[in-house]
Amino acid sequence: MVSGSPDQPALTPMMRGVREDDPTERRRVVITGLGAVSAAGPLMADLWSALCEGQVCTSELTSVETAFPAVAGQVDDGWDGPAGAPAWLTARMDRASRLALDAALQAQVDARIEISNQTAFAVGAITGIAHPGAGTGWQAIGSGLSGASLGLNIAGPAFTISAGGASGLSAVVIAAQLIRAGVIRAALAIGAEAPLTAEVLGAYESLAMLDRSGDLRAQRPFDANRGGIVLGEGAAALMLEDRQLAAQRGATVYAEIGGEAMSAGPMGDGLAPTDVEVARRAYGDALLAGEISPSDVDVVVTAGVGSTLGDERETDIIERAFGRRTLDMYAAAVSPNVGYTLGASGALSAAAAAMIVRDRLIPPHATFEEEDIACKLGFTPRLYEDQIVGAAVAAYGAHGQNAAMILLPHRPEAGDELPVLIN
Repeated sequence: MVSGSPDQPALTPMMRGVREDDPTERRRVVITGLGAVSAAGPLMADLWSALCEGQVCTSELTSVETAFPAVAGQVDDGWDGPAGAPAWLTARMDRASRLALDAALQAQVDARIEISNQTAFAVGAITGIAHPGAGTGWQAIGSGLSGASLGLNIAGPAFTISAGGASGLSAVVIAAQLIRAGVIRAALAIGAEAPLTAEVLGAYESLAMLDRSGDLRAQRPFDANRGGIVLGEGAAALMLEDRQLAAQRGATVYAEIGGEAMSAGPMGDGLAPTDVEVARRAYGDALLAGEISPSDVDVVVTAGVGSTLGDERETDIIERAFGRRTLDMYAAAVSPNVGYTLGASGALSAAAAAMIVRDRLIPPHATFEEEDIACKLGFTPRLYEDQIVGAAVAAYGAHGQNAAMILLPHRPEAGDELPVLIN
């Protein structure tokens, strides 16, 4: 169906993303909706509550047989997919895609955005998954997101990427860049993962990366007593919009994306992050893109992989990116609460960062016991409230992929407020 036909009106310049006031001005991108499914529960509110309360949601893994007492971040057995999705569609999807679709529907509802036939081509959807399922199930996520019967009507770019542990955050970065480029006006950015299978667990166990203690609190990133990774499943979705569009429709904004970037380096030894300086470059480019000073970042939401060498490398990356500011920054992590969720981890971290910026709350490290002198970051033992000017988040893949983003409190402009009529 061509644009301009009787059935599909032509897109206006505003719908195409061209700024009417100043086409040369850098477009501002904001987050207007969040959704999540994780071991903490089926909703974003469940995840945020678990983070703020320091609740550990990992449990004994019973769905897969292992040679050791395995622990995992498992979505509740009662979860059977996104509510309202037709059976014919979910039957074609693997578990990761169903998790992604559920989170996406939540984010769309949270954003209170209605996508009509006239605007469908100005909306996209990018999904990041580190371990796509066998067959074509994971590819069906595009069909799910474009289905009008689900309340969505996305006709713009819709595709899936795989960049290891950086997949979810890379999806957010790409979605933001598509909006800034004027290709689309809004996008769902999703990270999803369902790694609790014999094949994936066996692969990580063969590399001696998994914790074998059976301790429900074993996911201890940056802690001196960490003994390996506790994998988790889940998904997070963020609704991104051109700030001008969000202001026009009176949307509630969680945070503004100040800058975003990706980088890639050598595979190295296969442990994420693989190259400290290349990964640091992603942070640097994100700061540069938004003309943000390291001194304007108050909190870093870490990837929190939980491996001995990986956490040391991530600490090194943060110290190189933010310099002396690292000594005064808060730190937070999602993985102690729900496990390390691979491709979903960056999107979950970005969603948590948006909540941190909005609520000005820094969640505690849920499993921290003893400081590692090589990983000295500003984790807090309890929920802490403070002024937040900027939050940084990054994710890393075992093959050298890196993604980074800086979130800022939304800065309204004159004219955003609608006039109040008094009788």
